[in-house]
Amino acid sequence: MKNRRAKTGIILTTAVGALGFTVIPPAYASPTPAPSPTSTPTATSTPTATTTATPKGLFTPLKYRLSLKGQRQQTNYFCVPASSSMSLSTFGVSVSQSTLAKKMKTTASGGTKGSNALPVINAYVKSRGYKYTSPTDADGNALMLMNRVSGNIGDLHRAPVLAVWMEQLPWNKGKIKTKGRIGHAIIAYGYDKTAGTITVYDPWKATGGVHTISASTLAKVLQPAGNMYYISKL
Repeated sequence: MKNRRAKTGIILTTAVGALGFTVIPPAYASPTPAPSPTSTPTATSTPTATTTATPKGLFTPLKYRLSLKGQRQQTNYFCVPASSSMSLSTFGVSVSQSTLAKKMKTTASGGTKGSNALPVINAYVKSRGYKYTSPTDADGNALMLMNRVSGNIGDLHRAPVLAVWMEQLPWNKGKIKTKGRIGHAIIAYGYDKTAGTITVYDPWKATGGVHTISASTLAKVLQPAGNMYYISKL
């Protein structure tokens, strides 16, 4: 990934599979920046009598939301460290974005590569009996995405990182001017199977924060080379 200057400002170009992002001003400053919430409601679930089976658990609640302290990314290229920090917090692990960025070899010109990020976050959870992997089967597949998200959140009570195309997220449409795709990372921490929705936290300062999006829409904006940092037990 290379950084080049144009009259309109700095343009960052990203390769498929690299979790950085590409933005051309005025996307750096949205006219109506979203507030920066610090937390979300405590996790709740429906009774087990109305649960459904998933590949990773016998009974998964129809809806569940984790208690999560949201984080805005500290720099334009810290989306992966910010999302990873939030994900690790659901394990009780407290680690800063800057620490993760250093370990993940995050750069202003290249963002964060998944191949660098996964070993770092796995080092924090291996001793707890968990691992992160990067599946590709939820791209365009709403059912698979919901199964994976609900398994992580409802069964394991952990929040997975999602790899998306930033400019295609509903809250960014028309606000980011770019000729290419923009790799970005957000976190999923709630879902509702009956409504078919997933609640995410986007660390991007201008338009991020808490958003609830349909699983079908979210599946369409996943990066095909690696949809998420999926959590499973060792």
